[in-house]
Amino acid sequence: MNSASFKLRKVCKSAALGVAIVLLASVETAASASLRQAVSQAIASSSAQKAAIESIEAQGGAVGIAQGERGVSVRLFGRAAAERIDDPSSLGSLQDPEWRFARQIGIEAEYPLLDGMRSLNTVFREATLLDAEIIRLSDETETIALNAVQAYINVVRHRQVVRLAARNVNVHARIRGQVETQVSAGRLSSTDSFRASEKLLEARLARTEAQSALAEAISNYQLVIGQSPSDALTMPGSPPLPRSSSELERAAVANSFQLHLAQKEIDAQDYQERIDDADWQPSLDLYAGGDVGSNLDGTDENESALRAGVRLNWTLYKGGTREKTIARNRDLRMRSVYRKKQVEDEVRDFARRAWISFMTAAERRAILGPSVTTGEQLAQAYREEFEAAKRPLLQVLEAERDLFNLRVRLVNADAAAAFQSYRLLAAQSTLASHFGLSHAGRALVPNYEARVRAAPRASFDVSTPDLQ
Repeated sequence: MNSASFKLRKVCKSAALGVAIVLLASVETAASASLRQAVSQAIASSSAQKAAIESIEAQGGAVGIAQGERGVSVRLFGRAAAERIDDPSSLGSLQDPEWRFARQIGIEAEYPLLDGMRSLNTVFREATLLDAEIIRLSDETETIALNAVQAYINVVRHRQVVRLAARNVNVHARIRGQVETQVSAGRLSSTDSFRASEKLLEARLARTEAQSALAEAISNYQLVIGQSPSDALTMPGSPPLPRSSSELERAAVANSFQLHLAQKEIDAQDYQERIDDADWQPSLDLYAGGDVGSNLDGTDENESALRAGVRLNWTLYKGGTREKTIARNRDLRMRSVYRKKQVEDEVRDFARRAWISFMTAAERRAILGPSVTTGEQLAQAYREEFEAAKRPLLQVLEAERDLFNLRVRLVNADAAAAFQSYRLLAAQSTLASHFGLSHAGRALVPNYEARVRAAPRASFDVSTPDLQ
């Protein structure tokens, strides 16, 4: 890279962000509303979104199940069997053993008094996993929204390129017509006619390729959005942008759904450690019940019984599994900690690369705008000089080719700058909220762990109506 080019890049980089904000914001009209509708439609029709919602509701059920384990359990039991009891000490020496039809039915209620906090920590763990599922839904929503933005902008971009390609064909057809007239008049040679025809064919080929790319973009739009694009799509304007790469990186780390999810996995592992430790703590259950039966234990009498009391269970040793369980849980927790650090590094890297991509796109757009203007002026001047027989045909055709390429590059730069600005929002995990996808009237806030810790027995609504 020569020194002049380096200086130009340095100047453009210093002004690119401001230029991009001004130019992109100038088209923030109905396009933003149309893009918002496309994003909302993409989320509403997404199978991945629906699957994430089902996971939330299933995990909400798991919280309820864990809460139920802390309540009273009622057990109905019974038996019926043919019995022959040979126990002289019980039957007496004059009563011979014989077969009898013994039957019994009873009911018992049990309530856990002490379980080493196992059931309570199970509730907390399930609530933490519920928070994790909600965070996954939010992260999935960000991904869908960004894919929708990209699909939307691609359709707009390729439609603009197709229009440029059609215009380019018309320009070359007009030039060939002029050439044919001058060839017929003897002012140009047949070689010029061949050259003009060749460039017209190249222009038509470029139009065909542009139409093919547009068809693919429309197909992808249908896949992502769930419906065909309307004719009213226009390039969206720029959303609010961070002022620097460091500001973007800080916001990305603070808001990252992936990091929040990684922390929830650590919290869930902490609760699992406490649950496993409870297996080695004494458990105490209160119970009460009764039963009735006939012909029990070899007798011919009816019997009934009532009982109430407490049961104690305490595992003191089980083949050294306690130490192995502690070591395993310690390793699993450290794995989760390292994974969170890995996620943080990836979030920071994504934010930095997103900023670089945006600044590059903004710089490219700032350079190409004046270049297209200059190219238009040059092509117009060459056409006029050609008509006045002051400019050779080859230079006119080269000027038109260069102008077409510059215009296409500018369209691509506009699209890249627009998409990269929304990618900055995605890097900050704020893209869905930018489009007004609120949680109003919804229970989808990842605070169930805190809510359950405040009221372990309370029930919570985990229904997930459509995003509004």
